[in-house]
Amino acid sequence: MHVSATIALDTLTLAACGAAIFYCIRLSRQFERMRADRRSFELLIQSLNTAADRAADAIKAFKDMAEGEGDALQERINKSRAMADELEIVIAAGDSLADRLESLAEKSAKTAAEPQRNPAVEKTSAPEKAISAPEARPRTRAEKELLEAVKAKQQS
Repeated sequence: MHVSATIALDTLTLAACGAAIFYCIRLSRQFERMRADRRSFELLIQSLNTAADRAADAIKAFKDMAEGEGDALQERINKSRAMADELEIVIAAGDSLADRLESLAEKSAKTAAEPQRNPAVEKTSAPEKAISAPEARPRTRAEKELLEAVKAKQQS
């Protein structure tokens, strides 16, 4: 029994060695796949890093461009606000001038509607009254030109 036990033990050892060799070959193939997958994984990580760097550069460029355009837009807004304020002043001055012209036109219409006593006296006194009255004195060149036009109309 000793020989048959030795053969059985050798067979069992041989079977265990065969199983170990089978699992070693299988494990070796898995390691090879892991190495191949690791290489492709490293390439993937490198491409992701490159893409992330490009994205960061693009974001910085967009940010710089947005800041520049924002400054230009703010400058345009400030100019527009200044022009709007200026236009409000011009409109207020125009309204004031229109009111004064309206009152002058009303006065002119009243003097034209009054019966003429002496035409020679009225021709000399009406323009002098318009010039000498403090509210009728022109304050700007435009007012002066309009007043002269009204006087010329009255004289004709």
